Amino acid sequence: MTAYAVTEPLPHKPDFKIERISEELPMPVITATETQSGYWAQEVVQPNDSLADVLSRLNVPQDDIRAIMAKNNARRDMKNLSTNQSVNIRVNAAGEVTDVQFFSDEELERNLVALEKTDGKWRVSHAEADMKTMPTLRSVHIRSSAIGDMLRAEIPADLYIQLKEIFADRFDMQSLKEGDIIRLLYNSMYFRGQQMAVGDILAAEIVKGGKTYQAYYYSQGKGDEENGSYYDQNGKSLQQKAGFTSEPVAYTRISSPYGYRVHPVLHTVRMHTGIDYAAPSGTPIKAAADGVVTFRGWKGGYGNTVMVRHNNGVETLYGHMSAFSTANGSVRAGDIIGYVGSTGQSTGPHLHYEARVNGQPVNPATVALPTPKLTPTNMTAFRKQQKAAGNMLAAVRDLPVSVAQLD
Repeated sequence: MTAYAVTEPLPHKPDFKIERISEELPMPVITATETQSGYWAQEVVQPNDSLADVLSRLNVPQDDIRAIMAKNNARRDMKNLSTNQSVNIRVNAAGEVTDVQFFSDEELERNLVALEKTDGKWRVSHAEADMKTMPTLRSVHIRSSAIGDMLRAEIPADLYIQLKEIFADRFDMQSLKEGDIIRLLYNSMYFRGQQMAVGDILAAEIVKGGKTYQAYYYSQGKGDEENGSYYDQNGKSLQQKAGFTSEPVAYTRISSPYGYRVHPVLHTVRMHTGIDYAAPSGTPIKAAADGVVTFRGWKGGYGNTVMVRHNNGVETLYGHMSAFSTANGSVRAGDIIGYVGSTGQSTGPHLHYEARVNGQPVNPATVALPTPKLTPTNMTAFRKQQKAAGNMLAAVRDLPVSVAQLD
């Protein structure tokens, strides 16, 4: 026999009570405050400009200009301003000019001149020399000309020269037309929050007539990472460099590469305008390519110097020689033109090797040195670096407009 019992559930007492309450709150009181912040401004140096001319265009008060020009350092450094470089000023929240910064062009290097106004007096800045390097991304849609549209996108003219050299064996930058596209990834150097200079292009894409050309910067990393070369998307050299097939000297190491750095002793920001090769005194120095000797003699801080003009418009300079060879006039690649020494402003035997385009120093490694082929090991590293750069460029590939800055 089976028995079942059925019961009604006990009444459930709710744990909370629902109640709607409406209350009118007073409007919050908002006090308007006026906020201001300082900013940097810059002006490009025009032919025959003095520092006073540039500062006047930046609306710096005449009393400040006279005080700045009265400083011995300012007068000396003003003789070394070059056309198209920038002079930067900082204006504080009260609208007063507090800082002036620019690079002075000197033999062997460019030095950062930083002046600040403290307690009403102008003096050399004592702020820590801290140059920060940050990647910069640009995308330019050509409307008129490559150089004009790049400048309007705030891309320095130095980078146009770099692009012209990188793709010289593929096309002429001046042939870019409306509708073509330039995409760039490069390093920018900042000092105290102000962009002061640019480094080498890290990656570039140019769309010309619907066809895409790519370039990637890669160094084989032998202690001279600043001195790399450019390769296409397949890892093949982009630059034949018209006859530059050998190093100018047999060296032990690169003692100072091309580019900007903070001086380890003086703690000032400087740009080294060439590559220094450490080598014993008397080591033969060879012409890097066919050309014509345009200078042979003493050249200030360079000491005993030879300069050679080449057919591709590049001029090379060889400094600090202990002695010259008999070579003069036309020379062939590999001809001995002098011997390693330590003349001029030199702390030890080495060759200071420069390359110039239109009188402006450029990185010899990307213009006037042979491009090494990539070994299988190098290719693996190159692919990794290429992928990282490509991912950054992808951010602007599908944008139909120019991008002046992407942070």
